[in-house]
Amino acid sequence: MKAILRAGYTDYVLDTDKAVAILELLEGAEIYESKYHAKTDKSESYSTYHIYKDSEREFSLNIITDEKYKMYKLAGKPE
Repeated sequence: MKAILRAGYTDYVLDTDKAVAILELLEGAEIYESKYHAKTDKSESYSTYHIYKDSEREFSLNIITDEKYKMYKLAGKPE
């Protein structure tokens, strides 16, 4: 069987055991983010950098059968 792993706005298809392993690895990961601050009357523009835990991540995992995988694969890339 295959799994569809959604990370953010992208779906990835891979073997189910690999998808579960990725989710387990990401479970303990922290978020890295840079934030741009635009120039104002009182300050120049600058960036700040942050690392933090986030409990509202956008991950999902859906299992598909081999038959559905083959059918979806046959359809190919949408135009």
